Parts: sequence; C-alpha cells; structure tokens
Amino acid sequence: MTFKLADQWQDFEKRVLPADAGEVQRIETRRAFYAGAQALLCGLLNMFEPDHEPTEEDLKAMDSIKAELDQFAADVKGGVA
Repeated sequence: MTFKLADQWQDFEKRVLPADAGEVQRIETRRAFYAGAQALLCGLLNMFEPDHEPTEEDLKAMDSIKAELDQFAADVKGGVA
C-alpha cells in the first residue's frame, strides 16, 4: 500500500472543511495540514536513529503521538478544538 499525503489531505478536506468554505480558507487549511505533516515527519526523523531498530522508548513515543492526535480529533468532533 502506498501512503500519500495528498490522499490524506483530500480525505481531511472532505471530512473537515465546510462545503461552502472559501478559497482562502481552503488554501490556509491545506498549508496548515502540510505544515503539521512536515513538523511530525521532522520530529520522527529526529527521534529515530537511522542505523538501529526502534526501542521501547521509541514505540512509547509513537503511542503518545497517536493518543494526542486521537484526543485532538475527539475534541474537534466534540466542538472543543
């Protein structure tokens, strides 16, 4: 399976942006989406060393990131964020 951020963006755009969102809102939301992806990628690359297998600590960090993202999604769905 190939992972593409463009596919993730399209799914996010359909689920999150209002149908009547203006062009500026779409552009700014897309920029924020990709900026978040870039920040996450840089953090992950800095966390993992290129020549060793992930440690238990690395896996805990990944679980923590997932939990934070899941909580944010729940907050958005609940109208909190």
